[in-house]
Amino acid sequence: MPAKIVTVFNQKGGVGKTTTTCQLAGTFGWRGYDVLVADMDPQQTTTSWLTNADEGYKFPATLWVGHHYGNKVTDELKILSHKYDLIFVDCAPAVDNPSTWASLLVSDLAIIPTKLTPADVTALPAALELAKKARIESGFDFPVRILGTAYRKNRADERMMLESISNNARYPEFTVLPIQLGDRVAFTRAMLSGATAHSMPKPGEAIAELDLLADSVCELLGIPTEKAE
Repeated sequence: MPAKIVTVFNQKGGVGKTTTTCQLAGTFGWRGYDVLVADMDPQQTTTSWLTNADEGYKFPATLWVGHHYGNKVTDELKILSHKYDLIFVDCAPAVDNPSTWASLLVSDLAIIPTKLTPADVTALPAALELAKKARIESGFDFPVRILGTAYRKNRADERMMLESISNNARYPEFTVLPIQLGDRVAFTRAMLSGATAHSMPKPGEAIAELDLLADSVCELLGIPTEKAE
């Protein structure tokens, strides 16, 4: 079966796209899946993450630097989909980037990470509208989900912002994921070490959050939580 393709994108930078992509890809790698991480961002933050591992760390996924393929990404991803179980695409912070559109056209799931501040949330409509257009163009109503990142559930303003996003009447089918990624030191340390939170000492609740998030992704994609032997 071709790989399931998960596109992680947003109009705005600094919202946790790379963290979401790498931590999720790594989680599925630890679960036995053969995972490809596609770096579509010219800033190549994902590439730096996966190739600058500290001694003793190994990222459990393969890297593909694909941002220079532009609107040819669709064809390349179709070819690569026959070599992997899952492909996680980290897109550039711009909804008008041709590689973002090309990736969405072959997606099985789109995740839109966002921090829960007014400045970050104002970028959501552009991303949601692009996902809507991609579903129409592709003829496939792939699920689209919003993910809160650096979430501080003790903050009333962030809880209210998350509730507001959940009640978006314009895109009722594009719902918020049931688990959000907290503001965890383990996520930052993992990036600096070229690893995932699973390899960090004292990861706290980071691994539990990632496992719950990965389980939600499995349900949306219709795949087992761990790859069968």
